[in-house]
Amino acid sequence: MSALRTRSYIDGYNLYYGCLRKTAFNWLDVLTLFETQILQSILYRPAPDAAPATMTLHPDCAIKYFTAKIIESAAKGEDSVSSQAQYHNVLTTHCGGKLSFVMGRYSIYKANQHIVPADDPKRWPRDCYKIQVWKLEEKQSDVNLALHLYDDALSGDVDQVVLVTNDTDLVPALEMLQARSSCSLRYLNGDAIVPS
Repeated sequence: MSALRTRSYIDGYNLYYGCLRKTAFNWLDVLTLFETQILQSILYRPAPDAAPATMTLHPDCAIKYFTAKIIESAAKGEDSVSSQAQYHNVLTTHCGGKLSFVMGRYSIYKANQHIVPADDPKRWPRDCYKIQVWKLEEKQSDVNLALHLYDDALSGDVDQVVLVTNDTDLVPALEMLQARSSCSLRYLNGDAIVPS
């Protein structure tokens, strides 16, 4: 059996805010992580009595990184916008074409939200007052990720996909992909790889 052509799909917002923020790994080298750690930790046997499959990162595009550019007016730090741009530039240069960014966008708008009263925190939202707040949402990243994952697997471009996210919104896409494709799925959740 030839090596499984593997591509990793990273939910950048989820990875950063779920694992990397406020750690020493803000500038994580995702390519080296997958080459030297993640692929080595996956044990997959095509059949119960078969030898473990070998895996290799896809030679043309090993990683698809889904994210959106930070909006300066909503950034938490003064250097957030420039730091994100520098990180993306470093990854692009370092990975030499093995990583591609798929960009969504941020949407910021005013919205009316219910207030949780301090004296009655169990009160239902319908019985609470509303105030106007700024609402910041990342748009298109989840849909882009699901579509790329699905299209790549069904087209036969990859033999195995590794998804890096904690977002359960992607479960229906994974279930559909599993039902329609022979592509092997791996879900990287925190520090564990969950086989499909």
